[in-house]
Amino acid sequence: MSFKMHVVAILLMGGRGRRFESDTPKQFLNLSGEKIYLYSLKTFLSFSEFSQILLVCHKGWIDRVRVEVPGDPRIRVIEGGDSRQDSSYRGLVACGEKTRYVMIHDAARPFVSKKIIRDNLDALKKYRAVDTCIPSTDTIVYAETINHISSIPQRARYLRGQTPQSFSYPLILKAHEKALVRDASDDCSLVADLGYDLYIVPGSENNIKITNELDLFLSEQLIRLRRVAVEESPTPASLKGKIYAITGGTGGIGSAAVQLLRVEGACPLVISRSSPAFSANLTNYEETKSLFDDISEKHGPIDGLINCVGALSLKLFQTLMPEEINHILMTNLHALVYSCRCVKLKKGGHIVNLSSSAFSRGRKAYVLYSAAKAAVVNFTQGLAEEHPQLYVNAVIPQRTASSMRRQNFPQEDPSSLLSPVDVAQEIISLLKQSGTTGSLVEVRKK
Repeated sequence: MSFKMHVVAILLMGGRGRRFESDTPKQFLNLSGEKIYLYSLKTFLSFSEFSQILLVCHKGWIDRVRVEVPGDPRIRVIEGGDSRQDSSYRGLVACGEKTRYVMIHDAARPFVSKKIIRDNLDALKKYRAVDTCIPSTDTIVYAETINHISSIPQRARYLRGQTPQSFSYPLILKAHEKALVRDASDDCSLVADLGYDLYIVPGSENNIKITNELDLFLSEQLIRLRRVAVEESPTPASLKGKIYAITGGTGGIGSAAVQLLRVEGACPLVISRSSPAFSANLTNYEETKSLFDDISEKHGPIDGLINCVGALSLKLFQTLMPEEINHILMTNLHALVYSCRCVKLKKGGHIVNLSSSAFSRGRKAYVLYSAAKAAVVNFTQGLAEEHPQLYVNAVIPQRTASSMRRQNFPQEDPSSLLSPVDVAQEIISLLKQSGTTGSLVEVRKK
């Protein structure tokens, strides 16, 4: 049976982000430099079986979406409704008379896999209604009131529903028309109400729906793991002859990055106060601007900026003198920000900002260092959104055997620490990619 020209995909993206507590609906937030809804859209576009892909969108975002989506004639953007059920029904009405099957998916599930979509398409050859589900790993509790457990059913009999959900078009249209007064959060429930059977295809734990800030953070980690798991490119970009500025290039990780760049045939410009060729106090904006102006005059726009400058000193916050506070914040944050502001990069150039695993929570005795590294992460993500013509990422190493680390933690077991070369190799890997931006790349001890 051929489904070509008869299957329509409906991506629901009319939500207003109330649970996310953001002015921007979650599906339009950036995930590693790309709008969340574009991930699932591009996966659906890879299937020729879909004659149309309908984006059911909040009316305030329709014009923006029409500009953002790929130039594929199968894509149509239509106005959503006040509820999920209303938006789903509007998508069904817009399908057209030739439609035989529909596949409905939440656009806030960016990690839907090709296998899940293929399994849904195959199931439609035999079944009129298909749901995507995964087993529950938690105990299921039934409670008739909020503070009293009525029963604990067998977990194996209860699954967690995901999307996509796929249907015979006449059946799902009939189910919606019979339930116009309901406010269902799930299309399969409407079909079940009519007494029809629902077939199950396996989903994936990675096929999460982004509804809050924690989901967005987890999604960033899934993007990172996917990038690590999949071979980057059969022909990674060559760095030969490319020019990169490295701030903090005489220190541990910076120095390792310089050496690896030279092995790759690139031209590293080593920037630090002790650098013989490019000496500057990067905590001073005028000095930073003058330095990068000189680099631009000599080399023109360069291929990338790697920010490795940093300073760590263990001391309780209340004991810090004002000049010490300024030194920590200026070295770990301002120098990086000034460099990003003043550097002149080619289109498609890279910025790699070095953060630290300390960004995840404040640490006693180095609270300002942790705060500055958290700021670097947020700065990097925001900068990636402002500069879509560049690739802007943050590398977040765990404890690394640098001289700065050894000075502050002399009793640490060296075998428990990352090598600066391990971190530098991750930086080089990012420079060879063309597609990753706004990502937080953690480097862990193997």
